[in-house]
Amino acid sequence: MGRKAIIVCIDGCGPEYLHASNTPFMKRAGQAGVYREGQAMMPSVTNVNATSILTGTYPATHGITSNYYFERGTGREVFMESPAFIKTHTILEEGTRQGLTTALVTAKEKLKTLLARGTTTAFSAEKPLPWVTRRLGPPPPIYSVDVNIWLLRALREVMLREEPDLVYAQTTDYAMHKYAPEDAESKRHMEGLDRALQATMEAVDAKGDEVLLCITGDHGMSEITRAVNLELVLKKAGIPARLNTLIADRYVVHHRNLGGAAYIYLKHPEDAAKGLEVLNDTEGVEAALPRAQASERYHLDRTRIGDLVVLGEKNYAFGLTEQEATAVALRSHGSLHERRVPIIINRPASRLGAPLHENKDVAAAAMTWLKG
Repeated sequence: MGRKAIIVCIDGCGPEYLHASNTPFMKRAGQAGVYREGQAMMPSVTNVNATSILTGTYPATHGITSNYYFERGTGREVFMESPAFIKTHTILEEGTRQGLTTALVTAKEKLKTLLARGTTTAFSAEKPLPWVTRRLGPPPPIYSVDVNIWLLRALREVMLREEPDLVYAQTTDYAMHKYAPEDAESKRHMEGLDRALQATMEAVDAKGDEVLLCITGDHGMSEITRAVNLELVLKKAGIPARLNTLIADRYVVHHRNLGGAAYIYLKHPEDAAKGLEVLNDTEGVEAALPRAQASERYHLDRTRIGDLVVLGEKNYAFGLTEQEATAVALRSHGSLHERRVPIIINRPASRLGAPLHENKDVAAAAMTWLKG
């Protein structure tokens, strides 16, 4: 028996997904402890926020600034999923160094690759451990609602078999990209997660452990009706530039590489003022900021962002579409409009010794709890 902490990130879960579904376990947890609507990191994409949740720091400290990275000096383009990109330690690493047993359970293999450094146990639904599949059967496809329910059932199995002191679990946001909160499949998804979390907590409670459960999201989700190619917009104005689509990853069915924020790399740095003027007058652009201002405002590592940072209006996304502006029908994220996320903790805030305003704050709450 002892103290344990479980952090669950429901990928893409804006508060509206909880409000639209029957999730009695999560609601009871919030009533017993903490429920509030907090903020995600910017840009509101997965790799940036998952790393903040697991380090308790801003992107300026941990160094993850997008899902997809363009290195200007070398021209290298890579998915930002190597742990070598992380400039600090995760709480899983710190926990292991302190003699705790730690576990990482994710839907996507890319997040296991990025975040598993230093953990005792780690696997994804895409590459599960053999003993997990013997107990639960093979996981559903990654592009399904049911893969997340399977994942949180696997979390229960990990807690029973491995008995880790500190666990991080993260789902995939396919369901949120595919379904609005009020859709029947969306409700089935959230209600399945709720039942799986309840089963996990009942199992660890039966063992006599004192468990802190933290539930949050890495970003929300919005309906997107228009896509804009900022690279073409700038080219038309005589400004050669490169658009980095921050949301881009290996899972293109989710979002078609269209997201609500972008980094712009100018061929000629002296075009910055003109570029800002053009972009701030472009359809769908809520704000275009120079690197220094964006870095300061959103706590970004300025060495890993573009010359210009562009944020989209609600219902707009940016990407390398064939036309400057195109009608689309999808759900995506990346902008300020997907920044709102729930923070649910099953213990009163007074016992956690940490502010709980942003999703990254659950890291400090978990470590405070484990120290007793």
